[in-house]
Amino acid sequence: MPFTPFHFGPALLLGEVFEKKVNLFSILIGSVIIDVRATYCMFTGCRPLHGPLHTLLVATAIGLLLAWLVFSQRTWLQKITDRLRIEQSYSLHSVLTGAIIGIWSHVLLDAPLYTDISPFWPLPVNPLFAVAGSGTIYMLCALAFLPAFMIFSYRYWKRA
Repeated sequence: MPFTPFHFGPALLLGEVFEKKVNLFSILIGSVIIDVRATYCMFTGCRPLHGPLHTLLVATAIGLLLAWLVFSQRTWLQKITDRLRIEQSYSLHSVLTGAIIGIWSHVLLDAPLYTDISPFWPLPVNPLFAVAGSGTIYMLCALAFLPAFMIFSYRYWKRA
């Protein structure tokens, strides 16, 4: 997606629906970190734009690194989630689950949109290309913010 914040919608919704089973930091960071290379390429002109980070194999490796990072910082991150009144688990399982879901959701949301993505690399094909149009995917991502925000707000005020 041209603007990576679109990925926050589905990630936040999944994080809120599965609040105690999926770590919110992991899923949110995982949903956008994959675009680091694409952003760099957008400004420098390197090609392909999406490259190896938009494959499930490499994304999984990044997810494992992200899970390690979040898990290692769980004490500090717990203070933030406590202030935001978010009930979170920082178990290795919830952190790892969040990171993998976030990263895979990014790859799978981008795969229908771009010809330069090979999500099942080393297979050079993208069977997901054009399965859904960009308008549909952007709309899905944007609309996911609404229930996610409603759930977050309800829980926030309920825990006040």
